[in-house]
Amino acid sequence: MADAAMISDDAAHEGGLRALEVLVVEDDEIARTSLCDAICALGHRCRLASSRCEALRLHAAHRADVIISNWNASGLDGTEFHRKVRSLDRSTYTYLLSTSDRDATRREVVAAVRAGADACLVKPIDVDELEAQLVAAGRVVGAYRVLAAQTVGLRRDSQAIFRSARVDALTGVANRLRLEEDVDALQAEVLRYRRQVCVAMCDVDQFKHYNDHFGHVAGDEALRRIAQAISQSLRQADRVYRYGGEEFLVLLSEQTPESALAALDRARRAVEALALPQAPDATSPVVTVSIGLAAITPDRDGSMRGAVPEANSGARCIADSDLSVRAGIVRADRALYRAKADGRNRIAIEPIGSGVYARYAPAQRTAAGAFTMP
Repeated sequence: MADAAMISDDAAHEGGLRALEVLVVEDDEIARTSLCDAICALGHRCRLASSRCEALRLHAAHRADVIISNWNASGLDGTEFHRKVRSLDRSTYTYLLSTSDRDATRREVVAAVRAGADACLVKPIDVDELEAQLVAAGRVVGAYRVLAAQTVGLRRDSQAIFRSARVDALTGVANRLRLEEDVDALQAEVLRYRRQVCVAMCDVDQFKHYNDHFGHVAGDEALRRIAQAISQSLRQADRVYRYGGEEFLVLLSEQTPESALAALDRARRAVEALALPQAPDATSPVVTVSIGLAAITPDRDGSMRGAVPEANSGARCIADSDLSVRAGIVRADRALYRAKADGRNRIAIEPIGSGVYARYAPAQRTAAGAFTMP
């Protein structure tokens, strides 16, 4: 078992270079100890190994900046040793110094460099030459360390930019770019796993009246609060996107039309509960939303059908020929226009049969002005 020598962390290294972690691999005990003493005297920390196999274990457990190994040491082949050390390098770099006897041929020196050594030292090792090599090693290792830190920073910045590019700056919900990506992924899940998906298009009722009366700054704040109300009223798995202007699109994965209808009515009521005063010329005293809903339900044979519950019934679904999530968005938008035409502040579901719509809408106002469901 090899011994080890360490200098204190307080040891100063001349020239302002940081102290290096050096691992010496030498089967001759006297040469091993002498080399360690010289390294410590130069201001570096040193560990010792009597074989290359032991050195690999020490290096894997605690990475060395520099490994000085005897090219002619017994045991593991020098080329294989250097290859294994290099395989452990990821974002860091291990500086490899190979030592050889004075009578070593130039061919052996070339072989060591080809195997991965950065430089060679001839025994007996001159202390000045050792110091020069360790200074060079410090620069190389330091440059790799700086590069690794910059890479981590760039990766972090890239990830932050990637995320921010997919979030609507005003409302904080996902934007159209994120929607395009998520629709493609969701479509693949529907095809492969026969997932049920519901699509909803939400639009703020008479928002132009609101902007014209209160101003666009107030309108922006209203959109932020509405987006938050919709998001908080849905499941965490449901995804809300700003589709454009005052429109929000919702993807409800693994929801039946009936459960999606209940979730969206919570969202409708949450917006109404904000009690944002509407413009005097609007038809409602508070800001409300209208919602169009469409559903994609895979059949047992794996095909997809656009499905909706029959009006006022949670028992039966009637299917049409639409087969994609993108087509579901079109149908949800079509249903939204029907909800608007029917009086706003309500949910309309995609067409059933020949142009008939299921409607899920408030029946009456309470004394406080809120709507109640039938």
